[in-house]
Amino acid sequence: MTKGTGCGALALAPAGKWKGGQMAQAAGAVEVRIGEGIVWVVMTGDAANRLTPELRGALLTELARAEADPAVACIVLQGAGACFSEGDDPTELEGPHATPDPATLCRRVEGCAKPVIAAMHGAALGTGAELALAAHYRIAAPGTRFGLPNVALGLTPAAGASQRLPRLVGAGPALDLMLSGQAIALEAAPAGLIDHLARGPIEEETRAFCAELRAEGLGPRPAAQRREGFAAPLAYQQAVAARRAKVAGSGNPAPPEIVAAVEAAQLLPFAGGLEFEADAYDTCRETEASAALRAVAAAERAAASAMTPARRAPHRVAVLGEGPLALPLVQALLPVAAGVDWGCDAPDVLHDGVIALHRRLEAARQGGSISEEVVEERLSRLRVGAPADMARSAGCILLAGPGQREVAAPAGVSRLVAYPGRVREVGLRFAPAPLGARLVEVIAGPEAQVEQIAEAEALAQQMGCLAIRVRSGGESVGGRLFDAWCRAADALVDMGQSPEAIDAACRDWGWRRGPFLRRDQMGLLRLGAQTRAEGAVNWASALAESGRMGRENGAGFYDWTEVGVPLASAEVDALVVARRPAAPALPADMLRLLLIGAMANEGARMLATGMLRRASDLDLVALEVLEMPRWRGGPMLAALRMGARAVREALASVAHPDRAFWAPHPLWDDLVTTGGADWPQR
Repeated sequence: MTKGTGCGALALAPAGKWKGGQMAQAAGAVEVRIGEGIVWVVMTGDAANRLTPELRGALLTELARAEADPAVACIVLQGAGACFSEGDDPTELEGPHATPDPATLCRRVEGCAKPVIAAMHGAALGTGAELALAAHYRIAAPGTRFGLPNVALGLTPAAGASQRLPRLVGAGPALDLMLSGQAIALEAAPAGLIDHLARGPIEEETRAFCAELRAEGLGPRPAAQRREGFAAPLAYQQAVAARRAKVAGSGNPAPPEIVAAVEAAQLLPFAGGLEFEADAYDTCRETEASAALRAVAAAERAAASAMTPARRAPHRVAVLGEGPLALPLVQALLPVAAGVDWGCDAPDVLHDGVIALHRRLEAARQGGSISEEVVEERLSRLRVGAPADMARSAGCILLAGPGQREVAAPAGVSRLVAYPGRVREVGLRFAPAPLGARLVEVIAGPEAQVEQIAEAEALAQQMGCLAIRVRSGGESVGGRLFDAWCRAADALVDMGQSPEAIDAACRDWGWRRGPFLRRDQMGLLRLGAQTRAEGAVNWASALAESGRMGRENGAGFYDWTEVGVPLASAEVDALVVARRPAAPALPADMLRLLLIGAMANEGARMLATGMLRRASDLDLVALEVLEMPRWRGGPMLAALRMGARAVREALASVAHPDRAFWAPHPLWDDLVTTGGADWPQR
């Protein structure tokens, strides 16, 4: 079998009952065609060809018909539209799969008495990829993406991938695919995964592939009987051991189970390995961590579906200003905008900025992430000059710093405020920063127009970001959450707790950087403006006044070594004790409950005022801005897991001068009354 490149479209006619190889009417989620001894079974579900129970049942039916027809020599599985299949319907992940489940379908495909060929294009993901693995042969159009993303949901594969894939490609490549959850282009597939990369129209090449199978007398080739991946037993075991060490201590339950399942593939009979995988899938699905990961994925889908439908983004974007956001914005926009015009009143700032941009792009080139041609192409689309000149031909204007609000804009061109400050119309807040941002808060101010919001969301999509719509006069969800986190942590210190113990409670929960470590790394002087109630202390300001500025000068809430390692500080302990009375140490779970509860309480206020539409949007912001562990799900979900009644009572019990901050919002009463299943949506 030879490899090549190319792809083509498949002209389909419906088929169903089979008589002597003739076409007849078919129904439902597949279309079928028979000719030249080949049955084409084409998935025609939704746009992603998700393997719903209906589609799985239809595939089983047509597979049985093809197997029973003497005129059929080969069976081809293919997807209609833009892809092969993107796998499960997400709604099925919350419980056991309906009958027939994906594992049953894949076992039936693998056990077919006639060769089954998966002809892939677009994407084969999740159980879609597992269906392709169950086929006896795999053909792919160029650019086809193949991936097993279950790990991102806290789940193992569900239909045999942990047993079939290592038999084909070995433990190392199989584990890398399953543990990363990332899709790969099949041009770069590990040896053994695909049998042919198409050069021309995929239908033609699949037909030729089938003819070659028949000419060579090649029949079914079940992955269960393949052993190429086991050819080097010691290397296989070493790969398993290395990945096991790498995922040790993971809060996500899936990675250790995936490693164990791949180990089982070498040690157990195939049927036993499938049972091992099924048990691991069920075990993972029932964990709180997997439920949280699935909730986050659902929140992302909800936020994406709420975005204004994608439209053509502006041809040119003008970035105006010289603040710290300007250069990162320019760099982030260059790969996606038709052109970027950077306007600034200070020519020396522009000169230095362009030099810095050259250095950044050159560093990326030397790191291998972009080519020299890409560097030159991006720089060719950059213009710099006076703000008024740069704004004149822009399709959209981003204000990167103050002082640019009065620059004239062409009629109908939106001006989006990208720096913290007042927003009358529309603003953008990138999380965590413009360059590499995964999320953007689209701030809809009191004078926002629908078209401006749509343009902001289109720009976010163009930059590959998820947009969260926020209604405020400039305040961001991320900013309010960060302030609430620090305010609660400082209050706990006021009440006798130590900064180190509070950070440790976060760290033990999987939250890598607690509120005091995080502020040390940011610099304490800049955080002194955070307000506190009378009688409450802003401990960042207190330490800065004593000369402890954070990591930048080697002393903040922690003492910092020359290589950047934070150590507990006796000086801080003494300073804190001198300013407030001692108190018994609270257990770590109570410290976490109060921190999470305070943030969720602030989230309740945002929901009640209409600043946010969904509690899950706040969770998404928290994951990016506060770096909360994804497998905990964010403060709104975590608070529900801790129990609405327990959180309300804990907040009400806090005796602290900042009473307005700690007072439970009335939404907690509603949650307790209704059983605390979920937050309301607006």
